[in-house]
Amino acid sequence: MRVTHDQIHIILSTVRSIAGTDVEVRLFGSRLDDTRKGGDLDLLLISPKPLPRLALAEIKGKLEAKLYLPVDLLSYSRDRVPSPFQAIALSQGHPLDDAA
Repeated sequence: MRVTHDQIHIILSTVRSIAGTDVEVRLFGSRLDDTRKGGDLDLLLISPKPLPRLALAEIKGKLEAKLYLPVDLLSYSRDRVPSPFQAIALSQGHPLDDAA
C-alpha cells in the first residue's frame, strides 16, 4: 500500500472531523499496488447513512490541500444496495484503520 502512516492519520482525522467517527475509510485502486508509481488517492467512505455532497466536497478539498495529491472519493451507505462499482471497491478496498 503506497500511503504513509502520516497520510493515513491525515485522511482519517479529516474524514472523521467532517463526516463523523462512524465512517469507515478504505483505500482502493492503484495505491494498493506497491509496484506502481504515482496515481491519485481512491478512497471509499462507508457510512450508516448517505453523506451529503457538501461534506464530500469539503473532505476532497481538504485532503487535496493537505496531501498535495488528487483525491477521488466514493461513498457507500450501509443502508443501500451497492452499485457494481461500489461492490468492487468494497471487496478490494483496504481499511485504513488496519494500517494506522
